[in-house]
Amino acid sequence: MKKKLSVVALSLLIIISMNVISVNAQSCPNQVTFGVRPSRPMDHTLRSQIEVTYFTTDNPHVFISESAGINRSGSYTNLSTNQFVAQIEKLEREGLAKVRKRQSATSYMGEMAGLNLEREGTDAMATVIDASLASPKQNYVFELDRETEISVYKGSPRDGVYYRVSLLSWFVEVTAARARKTVDYDANVLLQPGETAVFKLMSDDEVRRSGAARSYIAVTLRSVDAVNSAKLESSRTAVALR
Repeated sequence: MKKKLSVVALSLLIIISMNVISVNAQSCPNQVTFGVRPSRPMDHTLRSQIEVTYFTTDNPHVFISESAGINRSGSYTNLSTNQFVAQIEKLEREGLAKVRKRQSATSYMGEMAGLNLEREGTDAMATVIDASLASPKQNYVFELDRETEISVYKGSPRDGVYYRVSLLSWFVEVTAARARKTVDYDANVLLQPGETAVFKLMSDDEVRRSGAARSYIAVTLRSVDAVNSAKLESSRTAVALR
């Protein structure tokens, strides 16, 4: 009898343990929110100016060291914009880095901007997009190597003088038959004007495409200031009509 009770108790313990594991897995933030951006209320009294730099380097230890190996190293660092500019210019002069594209965007607080790496593109201005993620251009993805969306917004009072910079980036692979998008970087970091966030792209897809070279996205928060809404909308209209 005692043996039967022990077996029943053990079975119940296993069932309870399995339920706990299931709940924990479902509540894991990475599983629930990875690649998802909720729409945020826009603050039309403030605007942010950001700049994005896509660059590559053959040195695996630039900005973020891989001394522990690519799979055990970090993929993010934060430094002053002056430090970043000086370092990337030095690397370019020495032939150790190549800037593939620079883009800038001015948007309201909480608004999303698309700063994409095009396959054959030279546009310097980013597109401010709707939170629905819809593109006004059919088959736009066939023109991209990477699709990236960034928004700047005020977080909680605990963030102090810092702003929340949200980045969501898709690896884009294009073949003659189709284009495939895969989210491979999802980040939310704290920055203040004059700082740059540097993200190293180390997904399996990116490593397969880039080989020994390392690909980076650097996001610089240039400024946050009060805005004349009518003036900002007018400048956007002028850009769109070009």
